[in-house]
Amino acid sequence: MKSNKVLDGLFGLCIGDALGLPVQFLSREAVKRNPVTDMIGYGQFNLPPGSWSDDSSLTFCLAESLCNGYNLQNFADKFIKWLYDGYWTPFGQSYDIGQSTMNAIKRLKSGISPLESGDKGEYNNGNCSLMRILPLAYYKCFNSFIYIHIISLLWN
Repeated sequence: MKSNKVLDGLFGLCIGDALGLPVQFLSREAVKRNPVTDMIGYGQFNLPPGSWSDDSSLTFCLAESLCNGYNLQNFADKFIKWLYDGYWTPFGQSYDIGQSTMNAIKRLKSGISPLESGDKGEYNNGNCSLMRILPLAYYKCFNSFIYIHIISLLWN
């Protein structure tokens, strides 16, 4: 079987997400007492084993969008479709939505530019975007100039 590094990475991300979702919001002590050693389910969102979270769904939206090139509005449209239509979710409905993500996507839907849609407060800088950025790393391998442009936009 031939390996595809992009698909391997995306599947690995999704599997890790599905392993972690049932223990999301549990303390380290609780997970240490009952470590995840298999694909389990339920937990906070009462979903069956193998269910992935918003992190995988939004990663898949970004990956799909990048297949057609770098286009911020296309990213935005996919994220809107995820939130309101359950696109790229395991069961056709979005869940586990962080407040900053929700705020940004609502702004996108109202027509605010993707460059201006994010929260700007000091405490609105969670790590969720880092969990969803893998497709940009793959995209960078294929187009360094666009990657530099993306990074410059993130720093502005």
